[in-house]
This record gives sequence, structure tokens and C-alpha cells, in this order.
Amino acid sequence: MLFVTGITGHTGKWFLDKLINEKYTGVIRCVVREKSNTNLLDSSGLNIEKVYGSLEDRTFLESTMVGVETVVHISSILFSNNVIDAAIKNNVKWAILVHTTGRFSKYKSASEEYIKIEDGILKRNNEIGLTILRPTMIYGSSGDRNMFKLVDYLHRHKFFPLFGNGENLMRPVHAKDLGYAYYNVLVSKDRTLNKEYNLSGENPIKYIDLVRSVSKALGRKNTIVKIPLSFSVLAARVYNALNKNALISVEQVLRMQEDKDFGYDQASHDFGYSPVSFEEGIKDEVHEYLTSKQRGSK
Repeated sequence: MLFVTGITGHTGKWFLDKLINEKYTGVIRCVVREKSNTNLLDSSGLNIEKVYGSLEDRTFLESTMVGVETVVHISSILFSNNVIDAAIKNNVKWAILVHTTGRFSKYKSASEEYIKIEDGILKRNNEIGLTILRPTMIYGSSGDRNMFKLVDYLHRHKFFPLFGNGENLMRPVHAKDLGYAYYNVLVSKDRTLNKEYNLSGENPIKYIDLVRSVSKALGRKNTIVKIPLSFSVLAARVYNALNKNALISVEQVLRMQEDKDFGYDQASHDFGYSPVSFEEGIKDEVHEYLTSKQRGSK
């Protein structure tokens, strides 16, 4: 039996799509919240058992993991300890955990908790088989928490303020590439068991070029206004001093200068991971955004 968390989420939906396309025949027990939209699960044609509850509830997890052989934990890394505790108590053989490359940030507040959680779990690899997947920034639809805001901003404003020079490298990853990767990891156990993989987009892209790509996909001619880093940091400090609900912190300004160029050679070798470029992938998100705007204007 397969036990899945987060299957109604941004990348989980693509994992479900791949399971459907491949006509997966095993039993799939899915944890969902009471208010989750489960229409895709209900119409999937797969052998799905829905269990309603919270990943914060350890007793719930322990009781619903009875008889499970493999766990695919797509939901937040913040629940990974609860999931692993329940899995070990139920003698689950293998857990595939979707974590984050955020653990590699040099800024403590961004990485400290991720490192603590992940390293603690990896020390338990004598109790359960583990595969760790670490996506970079995820995009691909309105379900993402980062790129959709940029799409919306560039659509509504002519000028875009850029903190620093925008030369830092990024590799955002499309949600579909991740969802399909989860499946390929699952069916390649002989190669993926007890491995760790970074999952990113096809090629590194400078942040300034990323902004230009979004602008181009929108059919806009946004003007990028570079703001020197020293001034950006000073402005962020003043902004945070005056506003208790500031939208951006000094550390966030600094983190925007970090290179986030994580390769995926091992994933490509072990289970054929081959993601799309950002320039190609962002078209889906922009199309969804513009379509929603057209519907809203009618």
C-alpha cells in the first residue's frame, strides 16, 4: 500500500496525473483535509482510500499508516518528523520525503530548521529506507507562492524595482516536472532507495533574465529599475522599523542575492529526470494568469 500526503497540492496534483497516466494499480491511501477539493481523486479511476485528518496529529498518522509499505510525503517538511515517527512505528519499509534546497541557504533563519529536521531524520536510516527530494523554487500555476506574485506584479506595473544587480543564478522548477519525478523515483526503487536528490529546472538563469522572461511571456515591456544593494538594505531596515507588518525583511533582500544553482545530474542518471527550461515552463503560469484575468473582466 502507498501512503501519500499533499496529493491535492501544487505538485501533488501532477503526481496524481502521472499515476493516472501510468494506470497505477496499487492501493493509494491519501491524507486530505476536510476542506480539500478531492474531485481529481474521486474521478481518477485509481484504487484510492481517502483519510481525513491533520499531519499535526501523531495518533491519527499512526492509525492510518497501518498496512502501509511506502510513504510519499509531499506536504511540508515541517511535518516530516511526525510522518517518519508514524512510519517507523508501523514498520513502513520506505519513505520518500519532499524537502527543499532551502537547507543550503547561508542565512540561518532560512536554513536552520530545515537542516535540523532533515539531519535528524537521516540519522534514522537504520530504521527505515529514506529517499530525500529537494526541489528549488517551485512554479507552474497559481498554486505556487512565489512566481505567481511576480507575474501579477509585472502585469499590473510598468516599473519593476530590482534589489542589487540581479546577476544571481536561480533554477526554478516546474510543478509538473516534480510531480512526475516523484512517480519515477517510486518505480525506480532499486536505484533511488537511500539516495538524496536536488530537483531543479533545466538551466541556471540570472534573476534579471528571469524577470525579463516573465515580462516577455506576458507581452509586456516592463522597465527594470536597479536599486543598489546598500540602499536596498537601508530602505528595508527603515521600512521594517516603521511597519510591524513589513512585507520584506533585510534578510530577504540579502537572500535574493544568493546563487541558487543546484544541478540534477544524479536524478537524471538514476530515474531519467529531464525538466523544462524556465522560459518554456513559465508560459503555462502566464497563460493561467491571463485567462483568469479575462474571465474576471467579463
